[in-house]
Amino acid sequence: MAGIFISYRRDDSAGHAGRLYDRLEREFPDTRVFMDVERIAAGEDFTRVIDTTLHACEACLVVIGKRWLTAADGYGRRRLDKPDDWVRLEIGAALTRGVRVIPLLVDEASLPPPEALPPELARLSSLQAHPVHHLSFHQDVGTLIERLRGAMDARRASLAQSAGLAAGTVRVHAQDQLDYVWIPPGDFFMGRVPGDGLTDERYDDEKPRHPVRLTRGFWLSRGPVTVAAYKRFVLACGLSMPPAPKHNPGWSNLDHPVTNVTWAQARAYCAWVGGRLPSEAQWEYAARGGQADRLYPWGDILGPTDANYVDNHDWAGSSSPVGHFAPNGFNLVDMVGNVWEWIADWYDPEVYQGRSSREPTEDPEVYVDTLHKRVVRGGSWASIPVEMRISNRGFFTPADTVRDFGFRCLVDEIAATPQSP
Repeated sequence: MAGIFISYRRDDSAGHAGRLYDRLEREFPDTRVFMDVERIAAGEDFTRVIDTTLHACEACLVVIGKRWLTAADGYGRRRLDKPDDWVRLEIGAALTRGVRVIPLLVDEASLPPPEALPPELARLSSLQAHPVHHLSFHQDVGTLIERLRGAMDARRASLAQSAGLAAGTVRVHAQDQLDYVWIPPGDFFMGRVPGDGLTDERYDDEKPRHPVRLTRGFWLSRGPVTVAAYKRFVLACGLSMPPAPKHNPGWSNLDHPVTNVTWAQARAYCAWVGGRLPSEAQWEYAARGGQADRLYPWGDILGPTDANYVDNHDWAGSSSPVGHFAPNGFNLVDMVGNVWEWIADWYDPEVYQGRSSREPTEDPEVYVDTLHKRVVRGGSWASIPVEMRISNRGFFTPADTVRDFGFRCLVDEIAATPQSP
């Protein structure tokens, strides 16, 4: 069942949000209407519930009153600047979940400029807002409902059309101008493959191998995000480029992966294009490219012609142009080697042990922070061969920048004419 999520601040627009909730409940009897964190039961993980709830929604209505932007806590700190602010989390999750976000401006409020918002919410300012006035509330909401129905129908049609695409179909994203590849839903085995003879206990977090089912397809950037694309992002959002690494002075190699970005900076870029970082399961499924029981995307033997890693002396100590090496079975490039890639999940070395060895775990994501490390995958130009295996799980502190860490972006929809794989 589809859903509509209402995000609001109680001390800013609770009255409007309550009236809106009642109206939507009547108008959409077959659609669940969610209304902020008051619906979350005591003891549940706050971030996970918001994210999974929005995952099931087709629209998020952000109710913005005159105090929405400046609301402060008891110490005078602006709530929106706090990473755990529930409104910030709600909108951030909606923007990165492919949910249609509609700002509702009540009490003559204005849409805030991007520079007044946290980076991951900056795209909110570019979305078409809908005004709702007290005296014309029902008329304004009636117009909103017509707009909602049209948007939800269009989204369902788009998802249905994508479901029929061949794996590896390429579309260009209008926002960052990068190629994105369609990855269909499917089942696979996650973790160390049977033919891997590795005995080093430091890599035991790859075990046990277990079945996973991804119930929804997605679009994944064909390669890591390039310097050129990241420059478009910082220019559009009024941000600065990260410090250029020694291997790419002055960011002169525009077709190389951008590096030296934190996990949060990578997430903000993904939000800008209406996407998110892939989960660990999504990344490994995509990296395998439809091939089971392989150590690497192309097979079981690694050599300098396959990828950019420590033994490839053509690129010693440096990144290489995105797409320099052959694509995998899903038409993705640089899934291993070149740069490590930030992943959405928190790192848990024992998470595989809690999954069934018989029944597929559906759409797994790790929301709980146990070690304050985020997952990184794929290895880099500085990686030794053992780190290049698809099943290898890296991890790092999310606030750090690293010279060989980059990322790729996942989006749910791309409305464009497909190209041939």
